[in-house]
Amino acid sequence: MVAIGLMFYGFVVQPVMSYGTVILFLYGLIASFVGLIRHKEYVWIYVLRLLVCFTIPVTNLLMYFATIGGDARKFDFQPMPLVYYLVFILEIMIIFLPEIFLLIEKKRSIKRKQWIYTGAIVGVSVLFWCTI
Repeated sequence: MVAIGLMFYGFVVQPVMSYGTVILFLYGLIASFVGLIRHKEYVWIYVLRLLVCFTIPVTNLLMYFATIGGDARKFDFQPMPLVYYLVFILEIMIIFLPEIFLLIEKKRSIKRKQWIYTGAIVGVSVLFWCTI
């Protein structure tokens, strides 16, 4: 509930990142539940994607707060650094990675899918926390 509340707060205060946040959140939520029903061998990946879906609104809100600058007399927003756009693009890739795995596995198998997905999540998290 807190993540959903933060998502709606971010939706009001910064439209560019918030539209992407809402779309990623809803797509990840729906696709994860559909995937849990249809693909039993990917259970851990879909559970991890659900966790990522609930952290995306929080991370994007923190990125929004990091762009606030100025002093008490003059309140302004600084442009987002390129690294924040990179984090947002990598979040999109993480949300779509299970479907990419399914497309690749139609032709060949992928070993250690869970570790690849977990490594991608940890990599984006480290990149995000190093920039904030």
